[in-house]
Formats: sequence, structure tokens, C-alpha cells
Amino acid sequence: MAKQKSFRLNAKQKIMLEYAVVLTFLILSFFFWNSFIIYPIKLFVVLTHEMSHGIAAILSGGRLDSILITDSLGGESRTIGGNKFIIASAGYLGSLLFGVFLYISGHIVNFRKLFSIILAVLLILFAANYLEGNLGKIASVLFAALFIIAPIYFPQFVNSILYKLLGLISMFYVAIDIKEDILTNLYRPSDAQYIAALTSVSATVWGILWLGISIAIIFFLLRWSYKKDF
Repeated sequence: MAKQKSFRLNAKQKIMLEYAVVLTFLILSFFFWNSFIIYPIKLFVVLTHEMSHGIAAILSGGRLDSILITDSLGGESRTIGGNKFIIASAGYLGSLLFGVFLYISGHIVNFRKLFSIILAVLLILFAANYLEGNLGKIASVLFAALFIIAPIYFPQFVNSILYKLLGLISMFYVAIDIKEDILTNLYRPSDAQYIAALTSVSATVWGILWLGISIAIIFFLLRWSYKKDF
């Protein structure tokens, strides 16, 4: 009786399957953008956005007093001192970088382990010291637990998809957020409006600049990813 051959994917086929899964979930995320399914990822991006303000305040010689995250995904960082321009600029760009590092983590195992530890520690420290309200604290602890557990217990294939997808959605959310803050509603309070008041340069100009930077980073990161895999 002839033995049945087991079906196994080669390395290239695994990569193709991974890209197909990530692309499928990414497309579905836009269809369900305002649903509870994507809400946790948006919440994560708001967290990293406000954390970036806080980190910038501390690094520029000031201090962070508190962070408040609302159910409607609004965020407010209360900082004292520091360089106001750097602090205001750090929100969009910082959360964008978190998305970049997450995407790179989907490619490089050692980088994923290191970045996951750093991110988990940051989330726990901010939850313990700066976050006000239950939503921000609970979300931070749950995400910290995910970044501790995933690199250790999840299969490589699952981790690769998880980190790439979380990174991509985070980066696209930053770009969409900038567009909605500046280009869709010119009078909506935003970091760009604050910087405009500091620099006398239109908030729309700052929004277009940040949007261009976001799109360029996403483009070059995806090109790097494609070249690395193929």
C-alpha cells in the first residue's frame, strides 16, 4: 500500500501565505474600521501616541504629570516643562515609530524579543505611574501581557503575522488620524494646531508634512520587507 505524501510548504510558499494572511486581515480591518474588532488596536495607537508625548517631555528636560485615555479614543498628556515643540511633535511620529518597530519585529526574531520586553516594561511603568482611569491602565497591562507571552509561546508563523499586522494597522491609523485631525476638519484641536500656535506656521502645513512622512515611511518599510523576503 503506497504511503500518502504529507503536504509541506517550502520557505517561499510560507512567506507567500503569510503575506496573503496579513493582506487579507489588513483589508478586512478597513471594512470594520469603526467596529469593536479594531477598537483595541486603535486604543493601543492612542496609548503609544500619548506615551510618546510623555517620553519626549522627560527626554527634553521636563516631566510627565499624567495621561488620560477616553472611551472615544481621545488622549491627553499633561506635561510640565521640556521643549514644547519636541513634545507636541512626538505624538504622531512616536506612535508611527512604534508601528515601524512592531512591523520589523515580525521579521527579526531577536529584535522582536528585545522590543517586546522594552514595550511591555514601558506599558507597565506608564500604567503604574501616569495613566489615569481604568481604560488606559487595563489596556496597558493587557498589551504588556501580550508582548510578554507572544514571543515565548506563540509559533513563529503566528508571531510574524501578529506583529506585522499590528505594526501595519498602527502605521495606517497614524496616517488616517493625521488626515482627520488636519485635512478633514481644520478646526479640530490637535498637536498640529498646538505647534501652529508655537511656530506661526499653518496647522495644515504641519499635517501635510507629517502625513507625507508617514506615507514615505510606510512605503520604504514595505519595500524593505519585500526585498528581504524575495
